[in-house]
Amino acid sequence: MILVISVCENKLHEEEFVKPVTDLLENYKVVHYSELKEVKEDKIIICGTALKDNSYLDHLDKFSWLKNFKGKVLGICAGMQIIGKVLGKELEEDKKIGFIDNKYYLHSFKVKGFGDILEKNNFKGVLFHPEIRNKEIIKEFVD
Repeated sequence: MILVISVCENKLHEEEFVKPVTDLLENYKVVHYSELKEVKEDKIIICGTALKDNSYLDHLDKFSWLKNFKGKVLGICAGMQIIGKVLGKELEEDKKIGFIDNKYYLHSFKVKGFGDILEKNNFKGVLFHPEIRNKEIIKEFVD
């Protein structure tokens, strides 16, 4: 089973940022980060959210389990920012909106030094939204 974590402050935003991800999955459960008690799954997708929805940055303690997690994690946009911050990286302002190089971007920050995280963990992060136009990234992660 794949754990899909929503970071959307507004439940309605899950239709745009979580549902397109779960539409690609078969065996999953969705949990909002504020309700996450423990992580038992070995594959996790942390979804993105709306451009001005950054409330998750005030609750990074809810993601402290990432520091010792041995499974696979895919961080999509906000999810990548969360992984980076929890593992000691800095966010840098970098507003990008729209289709660029066949990828859909909708973010305010990028993660400085994210490549270091990839070398030490089984984590992947993308600052664009593969659920829009690059669905193969999610499918490859699942397989």
